[in-house]
Amino acid sequence: MRKRIAALSLVVCCVLCSFAGCGTLAKDDAAPATAPTDIDTETAADVAVSASETVEADGKKALFRRMADSTLCIFTSTGSNGTGFLYGDKYLITNAHVLYEAESFTLLDMQGKERQGTVVFTDDGEDIAVIQLADYQGTSVTLGDSDALPLWEQVLLIGNPADGEPFSYCTGRRVKAEGDLFRSIDPKQYLPVDAPIVSGYSGGPAFNMKGELIGISNAAFTEDLSEYGFEHLGLLIPINRVKELIAAHCG
Repeated sequence: MRKRIAALSLVVCCVLCSFAGCGTLAKDDAAPATAPTDIDTETAADVAVSASETVEADGKKALFRRMADSTLCIFTSTGSNGTGFLYGDKYLITNAHVLYEAESFTLLDMQGKERQGTVVFTDDGEDIAVIQLADYQGTSVTLGDSDALPLWEQVLLIGNPADGEPFSYCTGRRVKAEGDLFRSIDPKQYLPVDAPIVSGYSGGPAFNMKGELIGISNAAFTEDLSEYGFEHLGLLIPINRVKELIAAHCG
């Protein structure tokens, strides 16, 4: 049965700063520790690892700040949250299920300004919706090659968690999900990542470390995945799957 894959709107919200690899716009990184002058080899190695992790975290935060300008948070009349990314001169792409049964919605940009738009296309099968923006021209994302994303490669996701702060982000890796639980995952249809995707990330962008869009947050498993070696497992729509669809309706 395929009921094991749950839509993001059903996932319990749990985006907190205690998650490794997660953060928000207001999150301040701790200052890196300064190594003492007299330390043994083991301590020196620990300091080196700590410094390396700090550099990596700074790089992810810088990428988030740069790519958040291409992201809008979505608030609907049904009370659900979602996320979208800018494409072309005046379009916002999100999941179709974000707007399901919503009579109206509001868009929020990185500066905290509300923006308006009109839905011009939806495809429930591909779970894609296109919104034409009325009064905002931001920085379009650059579409990457989702087929070229290697296993264990880092990804950064931006979202609007229902129980968190707009423009939150989390990171993870592309993983290989094996076992009976994951047999319903078609690798051409979804990219599994070990990022803590939660409700409100639906429709949001997933970037590689170059800042190229390689996927769209779509769903997450809610089971205990410890026996499979995962704490979290989310699913991205690979951007290659919907490139032509997006281009056709955002000309």
